[in-house]
Amino acid sequence: MINIQFKKLVKIIIFKILKLDPNIVKRIITLGIPVIIGMLTQSAINAIDLLMVGRLPANEAVLGSAAIFTSIILLWLFGGFLSAISVGTQAITARRFSEGNLKKAGQVLLNSITISIISSIILTLIAVYSLKWLIIIITPSKILQQIAYEYTTIRFFGLATMAIMASYKSFYDALGRVKIHMTVALLMNIINIILNYFLIFGFSIQDYIFQPLGVYGAAWGSVISSYIGVIIIFFWSLRKQDQKRYKAYSIKNLSIKVSLSISKLSLWSGIATMTLMAGIGLFNYIVGIIDQTNNSGNINASATSIILHIMMLIFMGSFAFGTATATLVAQSIGKKQYKLAKQYCWHSVILAIYAMSILAIISLIFPKKIISFFLPTEIDNNGLKEATITIALKSFKLVCMFLAPVAAAGLVLIQALYGAGKTRYIMILEFILHFFFFVPLTYFFSIYLKLNLLGCWIAAIAYAFALFICTAYKFSKGDWQKTII
Repeated sequence: MINIQFKKLVKIIIFKILKLDPNIVKRIITLGIPVIIGMLTQSAINAIDLLMVGRLPANEAVLGSAAIFTSIILLWLFGGFLSAISVGTQAITARRFSEGNLKKAGQVLLNSITISIISSIILTLIAVYSLKWLIIIITPSKILQQIAYEYTTIRFFGLATMAIMASYKSFYDALGRVKIHMTVALLMNIINIILNYFLIFGFSIQDYIFQPLGVYGAAWGSVISSYIGVIIIFFWSLRKQDQKRYKAYSIKNLSIKVSLSISKLSLWSGIATMTLMAGIGLFNYIVGIIDQTNNSGNINASATSIILHIMMLIFMGSFAFGTATATLVAQSIGKKQYKLAKQYCWHSVILAIYAMSILAIISLIFPKKIISFFLPTEIDNNGLKEATITIALKSFKLVCMFLAPVAAAGLVLIQALYGAGKTRYIMILEFILHFFFFVPLTYFFSIYLKLNLLGCWIAAIAYAFALFICTAYKFSKGDWQKTII
């Protein structure tokens, strides 16, 4: 009896106070929670690198933290482009699944994996060849350039796994089987933690001593765990019931037409991701200029790395709501239920704002403890870590108050538009916002007005508001209903 009354109370709160439909909320959360866990766990691979490197001696920890951020920009510049295969894969799979054509849904997976393998080989070669001059563009610090070059070279060996995992994840997410990637991501993370510990800090077995690899051990741990993750999900996909329903690995499924359809949808998303990372790369370069101008070593770069990693952990929840939304929107469009597609989108936006606001408030209550978790000061007392934390605090508080909820809403709307097939619009929007708004504004606030790191994050908040307004307008316009996939 008490349980029934509690459920009724929850429904009243959701429907009356928060102005949400409980049934739609339940559907979004059912899909979204496993995706949140999976994406948080997968993104935690980079966060764990930062956590463990932060426990090295002060100078190595600060430099390593800054170098990891530089590397992540480059990793996502190429890996994000490759991972965009998930957009086309998810949108088309969801449409075919909602139409009841399971074999056609399975056909999407094989073509997606084929594209991922071929494109990752080509792009890995390009990435390695262009790495040195790209790092020079992202950071002006010579010492950071060297550390980031060696760390990133190792991480580039894992580019193929990012693309292949994106193919599998988006296929199963489109089917509504979101727990599969969640489970694999959890296993990957456990493996990564174990590998990181032994490779970063070294170990000994009787007379054998493995020398610590420091920040580079974190890179090898991430790469090895990502390959293990791909192997696990591949063997999962070989289960008899999946093979019977989807026949994904039938050689007859290889189709130039299907591959082109996936590539066409994914290409714009890939370019949008590269544009995003190019903008963040220039943002990072401006942060490097602040360090050089103020003769502050690399503490602003390290502070930026920590803030962004914390925000990424928060934003993964929004990505997860967005992924669930993309699936539900695509499935609803496939069934010609356009009103339902709109309801899923706007409910997800509101949920993301509420969820991110709660996390932001928690972060505001314990800002120093959260930042110190990534850069603990008790290991040494030379003041370098403390100085980095002090620099990060003002910007971190500002980001929690304004950037987190608005960016969360924008991220959900981007994924909703991806699910509706409007990938080209997002690419054009990201290009305009980053190169004609975000980057110039970052330079204006931080260098010209001399607001330093705080100015960089004020510009980031302005960008988040602009992104939200533009994506909200596009989705509310409704022309995505006519898009044919």
